[in-house]
Amino acid sequence: MPQLRDVIPNDAEIEAMTAPKNPKAACELQRRREVKKRLEALLEQAQLKRAMGGDFY
Repeated sequence: MPQLRDVIPNDAEIEAMTAPKNPKAACELQRRREVKKRLEALLEQAQLKRAMGGDFY
């Protein structure tokens, strides 16, 4: 029976597998991550306003 730690990749291996292979792909991936962070921040602000009883608009 194989040991579980031999089967599951660590964080460095996962990062290496998902890293883009060329500069254009890296730039696009970075842009998507920034957009995602901004959207999450906006959603969090909207939820906070609703929780405090304020309108979203």
